[in-house]
Amino acid sequence: MAEVYSTFQRQETNGLKNITHAKLFPRFVAVIVDLAIMGTVFFGLLLLVQKVICPNSKYVKQAEQEYYGYNIDSGLFVYDEEAKAYKPRTFSDYKGYQDLFYTYYTDYLVNDCPEPYRVNYEGNETYWFNVHVLGQKDDLAKYDDINQLNKLVTSTGNALFSYKLDSDNKPIYNELAIPTCQQNDPEKEISEEDKAALVKYFYIADENNKDNETCYYHIAALDLSGRPFVSKAYDKWYEHYYNLPIIFTFSFSMLIFFFIIPICFKNGETIGKLIFHLGLVNKLGYRYNRLQLIPRFLFEMAVIVLLYVFLVVFYSALAWFMGIVTFLGLASYGLAIFTKDHKAIHDYVAGTIVIDKVHSEIFDNANHEARVKEEIESVKPLLAEVETPREETILYKNEDFDKTNKEG
Repeated sequence: MAEVYSTFQRQETNGLKNITHAKLFPRFVAVIVDLAIMGTVFFGLLLLVQKVICPNSKYVKQAEQEYYGYNIDSGLFVYDEEAKAYKPRTFSDYKGYQDLFYTYYTDYLVNDCPEPYRVNYEGNETYWFNVHVLGQKDDLAKYDDINQLNKLVTSTGNALFSYKLDSDNKPIYNELAIPTCQQNDPEKEISEEDKAALVKYFYIADENNKDNETCYYHIAALDLSGRPFVSKAYDKWYEHYYNLPIIFTFSFSMLIFFFIIPICFKNGETIGKLIFHLGLVNKLGYRYNRLQLIPRFLFEMAVIVLLYVFLVVFYSALAWFMGIVTFLGLASYGLAIFTKDHKAIHDYVAGTIVIDKVHSEIFDNANHEARVKEEIESVKPLLAEVETPREETILYKNEDFDKTNKEG
């Protein structure tokens, strides 16, 4: 009788029975697969929210109307009904632009913008305009911000315009400066070349601005956007149209791919883990508890969302946000490479280990493992009767043997 024994054996890896840690490459590729699929869904949802839901939201409409209302009221912008877009107000000659900016600074900001944010030039609106817009020297030494003026104003504006002079050849400060080419004669005809230079000082159309030159319209538009009442309205609109949809769709996408889908599988698999046959166990090497997905998921989502709110929403530091998130991702993957149990940051938080399911035995708990072990050890050796071949002796004569060999 020969004895045949069970060959059921369990390995031990880093002190954990029956568990083979996931190799780094499939684990990394699984993460890339998950992020690629989640990213596709995220951008699809974001587009849907911004194009379908936001335009019909009263909060978005109110925020948009408030922000663009200030742009229209300032006179700097008009709404193009045909193009359905807000565009700069344009004129054919420099006088139209000069009047536009004069009205913006000395009327809209003084009388028409929200009252708490109105400005006061102390009765020197024209002189302020001559210095700050037309580039004239501050002969009366009234302003301490001259060094902060754009170079376009202090150089080009100063060359294109000059104070009108009275009969004693003294500057007239309470009247608008006139083009230098008129030589103190407001009635003098301006050449087409000088007209083009004056218009170019005030406005350059984007399609003609191949060298990315600055014109005064850029300065005025930047001044408007920097006014507290406009920047607050813009932040409110941007929050409703961009930030809130981004936070909502990103959180929803993460919820689906890193919580809902894993919780539906007994080993916590995401789509990427399913493809590469990876799974989760707890830190003792037994089947994980689905409740462990809560800290594992919430930790990742909370870190990313809080960083987005703090850096992007509050400080508009998108580059910092992307850099920090990338660094944390690389640091987490670095931990998975160099730590004993190959744990990423969220594995430490949730108490989980990523394993190779194909080469691992997953028990529910220690009792389950002990019970299986007892069942295996209780199996008696299998005894099998093996028939021994009969020994037969065949006698050949030498000559018969030689003859057979030759014939063969």
